[in-house]
Amino acid sequence: MTRVKICGITNAADMEAALTASADYVGIVREPASPRYVDNPVQLAALAAGRAAVIGVYGEFYDDTYVKVFDSIQTIWDVPLSSLLKVFRLGETPVDNIVATASGPLLLDSFHPDAYGGTGKVADWDQAAEVVRRCPHPVFLAGGLTPDNVADAIRHVRPFAVDVSSGVEESQGKKDHGKIRAFIEAARNV
Repeated sequence: MTRVKICGITNAADMEAALTASADYVGIVREPASPRYVDNPVQLAALAAGRAAVIGVYGEFYDDTYVKVFDSIQTIWDVPLSSLLKVFRLGETPVDNIVATASGPLLLDSFHPDAYGGTGKVADWDQAAEVVRRCPHPVFLAGGLTPDNVADAIRHVRPFAVDVSSGVEESQGKKDHGKIRAFIEAARNV
């Protein structure tokens, strides 16, 4: 069964909707430039305790107070953390380089010159499928996923998990709870 990550959670109601719909992972963005930035993730992370793994997304994680609330850190940069979900942007990093340098779980996203994730741009599923075939580590697939295309993406790529943010939003930073449920149902019924 493909696991599901609902990313860009900014408030308690959206966190509860993701957890009630049985998300396996939730993402809290720590990058101040993002419209989904959460300044103090401690309360949101506490809501997920025991129900989903909490992933800190981008931003700086040098403050131990914040590192301790996350089960894993998702970033494009190399950082000395044992629980790292390394991000590779398809179209920016060649597949051969991704496979050669991956040393643990990784997330594949679409490339956008002005943003790291949450753009709604669909990732290259052919390249993603090649990474999944060649890489021994769990692969999360992100990039333009929605309730309408997630089942096709899973069938095509066969990732360990799918990751969605803008595809289940009613506006930037505010989730549509019906879309969260529909996304998870579509992902689970493949």
